[in-house]
Amino acid sequence: MNEVLANEATREIFWNIPFSFKVVMYVLFFASMGIMIKGFWDKLMFVTNGEGIKGVKKLLPEKLNWTSFLKTALLTGKVPRFKDVKVFHALIFWGFVILWIATDLVAIHADTPFKIYKGPVYIIVSFLADMAGLMVLVGLGLAYKRRYINKPEYLEATQPKREMFMYFMLAALVILGYLIEGVRIMGTGMPGNEATWSPVGWILASVFNTFGLGDYTWAMIYRTMWMVHMINTMAFVASIGHSKFSHIFMLPLAALLTPARRGALLEPMDFTDENAETFGLGKLSELTMKNKFDLLTCVECGRCTQVCPANASDKPLDPKKIITKARDLAFETQAKGEADADFWEAGTYSSAELDSCTTCGACMEECPANIEHVDIIMEAKRYKALTLGDLPADAQTAVQKVQVNGNPWGISQDDRFKWADGLEVPVIEAGKKVDFLYYVGCAGSYDASNQKVVKDTVMLLKKAGVSFAVMGKTEKCNGDPIRRFGDEYSFFEIAIENIANMRQYDFDKVVTHCPHCLHTIGKEYAKFDDGDFETLHHTELLAELLKTGKLKPEKKVNEELTFHDPCYLGRHHGEYNAPREILKAAGADIKEMEKSKDTALCCGMGGGNMWYEIEEGGHMVDNRLQHVGETVGAKETPKLATSCSFCMINFKGGISEKTKTENLEVEDVASILAKTID
Repeated sequence: MNEVLANEATREIFWNIPFSFKVVMYVLFFASMGIMIKGFWDKLMFVTNGEGIKGVKKLLPEKLNWTSFLKTALLTGKVPRFKDVKVFHALIFWGFVILWIATDLVAIHADTPFKIYKGPVYIIVSFLADMAGLMVLVGLGLAYKRRYINKPEYLEATQPKREMFMYFMLAALVILGYLIEGVRIMGTGMPGNEATWSPVGWILASVFNTFGLGDYTWAMIYRTMWMVHMINTMAFVASIGHSKFSHIFMLPLAALLTPARRGALLEPMDFTDENAETFGLGKLSELTMKNKFDLLTCVECGRCTQVCPANASDKPLDPKKIITKARDLAFETQAKGEADADFWEAGTYSSAELDSCTTCGACMEECPANIEHVDIIMEAKRYKALTLGDLPADAQTAVQKVQVNGNPWGISQDDRFKWADGLEVPVIEAGKKVDFLYYVGCAGSYDASNQKVVKDTVMLLKKAGVSFAVMGKTEKCNGDPIRRFGDEYSFFEIAIENIANMRQYDFDKVVTHCPHCLHTIGKEYAKFDDGDFETLHHTELLAELLKTGKLKPEKKVNEELTFHDPCYLGRHHGEYNAPREILKAAGADIKEMEKSKDTALCCGMGGGNMWYEIEEGGHMVDNRLQHVGETVGAKETPKLATSCSFCMINFKGGISEKTKTENLEVEDVASILAKTID
């Protein structure tokens, strides 16, 4: 191809198209834009409860998540995390982006003084557009096969034809575009170089040449196809605000509006409101604006279903349906012209469904729409507990034991500090400042396995010369399980008492080995007056002591093990490195499970499930132990390391031959490190 030809390469934008067709196109363009905007306006009115633009401020978080927004808008966010979706969605997304850019360049060339669609730009864009069309068609084929031929259960949808509409619209756009290109190339005398930069169109033109039709017939065919393609394009634009195509804009916006690791962070309730008749989520009108936004952004991809530990154990919970059932009720209510609807009168949720949730956050971690499922579940549990008085019997017992004895086991408060007998553990005193208040927690105080973790942690802190103290007999349950049950009022009383108790003492930070205590004290107490305590997990502190040389391993454990990431340390706190740094410093050879770090499967004890059992389905811990067995089960004495009180108890109680873990040893990271220091 000579340089002159390359520089002059272009095509007539409206070849063989009369002026009247152009007028129709522009009229339909503005009409379609108006219809699209109307669709988004209706969505805005739904989300803001009719406030429109004025209500947007209430939807905005304290800090917008620009990183997630850019990642979602430019790189499809979390979509590539699943391999089966990664390929076909990338083909559709990037193919669509290229075609969109090509269309914009054509419009600029045709409707502005900037004649840019020529020369190298024309050659490159024309070729890329031809390839992009093939990418879209292949991607659509793979997507169709997955949803309508393979039909995995997690893709079950209440509106199964939404995707079919999308596939048809995109396929029609691409196929008609190719046909029009082929007729144009044939009609302009088969320019030889079009075979290079418009290969698909050239092949079609070569085929059309064999039909033996006259020029007039081809002209009419071309104009007809052009008009159909144009109407198809405008229909696509119009449908964006009313169909699942809205996710093109809604999902990046959802990413912007969703701060990282917020979904399991509960807000206090106002129990001083004398006019309040109910507490929690009972009606559609009690959904927050973000909740309503979540209802609109769900694309029913089923990722939340796939990663839910309760669903994987055949419990009656499907996180996707938590969202879609609320959405469908909202739309049905709108269609009836009614202002509100009651979830409980409509039978939207069941008690067992909500109580099955471990609040592990896996659904929110994987959701490409950044939906906060746990927020809706927990608000519904609060309504169930506070307004309906519906708590699992064992959960009620646990609440009573905390209220009477300061712990959910119901063991005497006088025995809370017995673990420290003979250890000379410093107890905090008013007026004497320490750097760290070590909050031991209920499991650390009463469960034998966790008492060992506490003793090992105390030994390490002493060895490093850390200024710390514990609360001893005055320490009580922080209320985490009670809050997860939904009994917010009891939690409120416990939190206020604990905050007042802790404020008697002078310390810089709180350290705890239980991630659930970490979350409750470190994040949720901060929502109450005077409850802002900087809180660390013990692995974070120990890793820092290793880095600064205050702790120095004197020998190596030299053992192979796998590590389980606790949900409230990992997904809810964002800490994945500290435990691994400690294990490596101790000389452990870590064999990672396939599902690790932010994809780790919950052991099943969160969300209050430590204290009650849902009869339906199996034990959630079995699935995670299956992963452990697959990773280290071949060893004569397989080992699992963790850094969570609940995980420790659950794994030790769940080991079985079925999961190849009958000889499994379970140890906390701190205990493994303690072996290396005399």
